[in-house]
Amino acid sequence: MSAISLPLQWGHGGLPASPRRILLVQISAMGDQVQTLPAVSDIVARWPSMAIDWAVDARFADIPRLHPAVRQVFALPLKTVQQQRSLAKLRELRAVVRALRAEPYDLVWDPHSVLKSAIVSRLARSPLRVGYRAQDCGGEPLAARAYHLHFARPAGLHGTEGRRVFAQAVLDTDPTRPVDYAIDQRFAHAANPAATPTVFLAHGASKPEKLWPLDHWQQLAARLVQRGLQLQLAWGSPAELERAQHIIASLPTGTAHLLDRRSLLDMLPVIAQSCLVIGVDTGFTHLAAALRRPVLGLFVSTGPELFTPTSPDLARTLGGNGVTPSVSAAWQAVQQLRQERQYG
Repeated sequence: MSAISLPLQWGHGGLPASPRRILLVQISAMGDQVQTLPAVSDIVARWPSMAIDWAVDARFADIPRLHPAVRQVFALPLKTVQQQRSLAKLRELRAVVRALRAEPYDLVWDPHSVLKSAIVSRLARSPLRVGYRAQDCGGEPLAARAYHLHFARPAGLHGTEGRRVFAQAVLDTDPTRPVDYAIDQRFAHAANPAATPTVFLAHGASKPEKLWPLDHWQQLAARLVQRGLQLQLAWGSPAELERAQHIIASLPTGTAHLLDRRSLLDMLPVIAQSCLVIGVDTGFTHLAAALRRPVLGLFVSTGPELFTPTSPDLARTLGGNGVTPSVSAAWQAVQQLRQERQYG
């Protein structure tokens, strides 16, 4: 293959006329998996016959499996191996890596570009690996050594749109197409005028600095219930369960429901049937956007530019980059969304 550069021009420089098989490497986390789905929709719109495989941490494998264009998902038990350090889990990881290495690819595309994704990209069989340049590799510049070509992350462009622009440079896609997560039809909202409108509170996050203060949640929850709205809260760890219990502890009986622990796939219908989702920078908040639900994003340590809703009129974002949203600002945003969408 002769010298090539980005943007790739398929059919030139030794590249095949069309890419037949690609491996997408997006290892974690839940929100990042969701934000990668529209880029996959762009790819299949440009190359309908392409086989798209996806390498992901096993904890989040259900998300790429939702996209109808993804042929095969390599669910790598990376976090489990790190936590358990058992021989059985190590063998499971080796089996998945062996299956991945059995597949030849025209291209490995790594929009994650950190050390763990770079290792997976390097293990794959392909003459061409593309990832971010060193300064854009999430504070792990050594990851860039795994790639033949490097993409410069556009300044101020993150989340869904950033991946779509990256896909354009690699696979000649059209990022101006309507955003298509390809999952909202499978989990469509079914309005029921007779039912009490339900608000889903996505209060948990992978990092404590992303959390909205507990007393803020308690005050907002009280206001929501006073307006006749039902609340639903989920949890994924003992700490999240304790926080959820504190949020609803002083609310009238029957106004808030703490869900039992359930899988991601079981949570999607819950989110889809909510009239409003209020959440911090967490996967459930991004899923709400993908499912085209009205959503209020409460950002604290991270920036709201990381959040890319399907339709801007369905979303409000507050705070971010070290600024904690106030309860009054959150309540005002809730009222705006309810008025504009005529919910509850």
